[in-house]
Amino acid sequence: MDLPEFDRAQLHAIEVLRGGGAVVVTSPSPLTYGVVARDARAVNFLKGRPVEQPVGISVHSEAAHDQLFQYLDLQTDTLAAIDFALAERISVLAPIRSDPTMPEWVAPAIQDGWVLFFDGCWGPLALLWLTFPFLYGSSANRSGEAPVVSATEARARLPADTVIIDADHLRTPATAYGASTIIRAEPDRRLTLHRSGVQDQASGGADALLERLREFRSAIAVLDGSTRTPLGKTYLSTAVTEDGEPKQLVPKTRIRLGFARVPNKNSDGPRVYDVVRTHAGCNRMGTAVAAGELLTGGSLWIPGLGGTQVGCRPPLRDQEEWLKTFLTSKPSWRLSGDELTLASGGTTITLLDRKIAEPDFPLDGTRWKVLTTITNADLRQYHHHAEQAWISFHDERLTGWTGCNELSGTFTRNNTELNFSDLVTTNRDCTAETATLQTAILATLGPAVTYTIDHNQLTLLAPSGIGLDLKAE
Repeated sequence: MDLPEFDRAQLHAIEVLRGGGAVVVTSPSPLTYGVVARDARAVNFLKGRPVEQPVGISVHSEAAHDQLFQYLDLQTDTLAAIDFALAERISVLAPIRSDPTMPEWVAPAIQDGWVLFFDGCWGPLALLWLTFPFLYGSSANRSGEAPVVSATEARARLPADTVIIDADHLRTPATAYGASTIIRAEPDRRLTLHRSGVQDQASGGADALLERLREFRSAIAVLDGSTRTPLGKTYLSTAVTEDGEPKQLVPKTRIRLGFARVPNKNSDGPRVYDVVRTHAGCNRMGTAVAAGELLTGGSLWIPGLGGTQVGCRPPLRDQEEWLKTFLTSKPSWRLSGDELTLASGGTTITLLDRKIAEPDFPLDGTRWKVLTTITNADLRQYHHHAEQAWISFHDERLTGWTGCNELSGTFTRNNTELNFSDLVTTNRDCTAETATLQTAILATLGPAVTYTIDHNQLTLLAPSGIGLDLKAE
């Protein structure tokens, strides 16, 4: 099928990004064009400045957003104001805690304890943006020059081989173009202007823009009152009792509860949501309600839970239905230090902050069992009839079992990426489903594979959007 030229341009840009290069993209008018890459050094190289110079990072994906926000040295209401700013394409400079568990991909956007980030995802370019978990970025210009305002200008002022996605036909002509406003969020809750841009100019000046953000934050603070809440954290169960007696969960499962506050980017509905996400061994479930309505009067108010539709085996299915009934019964909640307690009708669930309850497993020296394959970056498929597959990492050597063949190779680390090479397998025939699994494993283990570890879960995601979910054995 012959794709439209604009889609072909995005696909070409995706290939360039996969190869470690930088491309020029844009957002709606009156914002200028920008340069993005999967390697921060490529952004700086195109701009003609020192390759190790800090850059901005787009937190347009939910995973990148949640990982970054847990390390920001800010209070809940200020985090909510930042989310509101990101929804309006305002860039943010925020203080970030020094923490050895911080993902390495954040480092290129940090300077002197401050991180610069933005939400660059724009609907017409969703094909490009959603292919990658995160992208580094800056304004599209050579160092010392003004940012370019059109694809035509980009072609004239940037090197001849620069890959540019021409989106001029999708933008509304503006009398004045400019880069995004950058606000600075201080640890003491002050919001100040770091750099003037199109958003504060359109608002009638920096004072008007900042006052609007402060009003939004004040509304959130009123909702929270002085009560400390679990928003922004994930908790794992440590004990469950029913009528004073211990209740045993399905072996090797725990209840996971995550809480977040996010802006509503749609034109209707509440301006900001409180979100809860939960998992008890099978489906991932969650809901979103207007900010302030989730944790009300000491109770957890969940009107209902939606989620994935994986067919759970009976013990897990029963446990999931029990948990849904409990969570929608308006249980009381109490936070004491790092411990969260929920109680309703004789049932009590005690949970602990995930960062304390589940330190991450090391990549090296762990045998990682393949659980699911991934397509389109987020669609997961189990292979129940395939033989068990696994991989293991040690120094720069990879070993594994595809379900029917031995696997070996080498790999290098770059930031939070793994680059696999010299893959070799034995040559035994595989049954149909195991052959499909082996193909997915080999297709994933290539260059520039993003990896994330969440306690005993490892996710490998190739630039093409295919990948693997694995679990430590």
